[in-house]
Amino acid sequence: MLLTTAVIPRTDLVSLVESITPLCVTIDKERNRTISLGRPKVELVAGRGLRLRGDAHVHWDFAHVPIPVTINTWQLVLVPRVSSRGRSHVLSFAPDLEELDVKLVPGFVDEKIANAIRDAISHHRDRLAWDFGRTLSKRLPLPANVSPSNTFEIFPVGGDVSVGEAEIRLALRFETRFEPRAAEAESDAAQKRAPALQETTARASGH
Repeated sequence: MLLTTAVIPRTDLVSLVESITPLCVTIDKERNRTISLGRPKVELVAGRGLRLRGDAHVHWDFAHVPIPVTINTWQLVLVPRVSSRGRSHVLSFAPDLEELDVKLVPGFVDEKIANAIRDAISHHRDRLAWDFGRTLSKRLPLPANVSPSNTFEIFPVGGDVSVGEAEIRLALRFETRFEPRAAEAESDAAQKRAPALQETTARASGH
């Protein structure tokens, strides 16, 4: 097994967040309720994840009366994790809402706004995910002058993620193997079948 480490610096993470913000999310289309999230401040929290902090504006239509709501502060942490299924190994981020400062609104509205913020980030989760199992798997044919003629394959089998103050580190585990090329494999199979075929023919002819 081979081990290596992929490093994702804070600057790259900030660029990812900036690529999906600002954004507007519809809470209830029929009732014309939306929430607009501005571009947040980004901070790496060691041992925790990527913290986003910003403000937002909510358009809340109640009984056909628009009620503007300002969110002074919202704050959540995107917690990195590695999930594996077969050969699929994905680094993804789960949103964990830490703070929501909404003034003078009923509790049920507060809860809907909190859910909307989580959904807004979750909706763009794929853009923050990395399928490193797919990206880092390679199949390379060996040179023709190498015998036997094989294909070299290297692929991830898992990983562990850790968060520092300036970067996220992904410790990757790889396995390698050699596979006969298809043509050679077929030739070998044909050679193995030939004696059996000759034996069957000989029996049929009475020899």
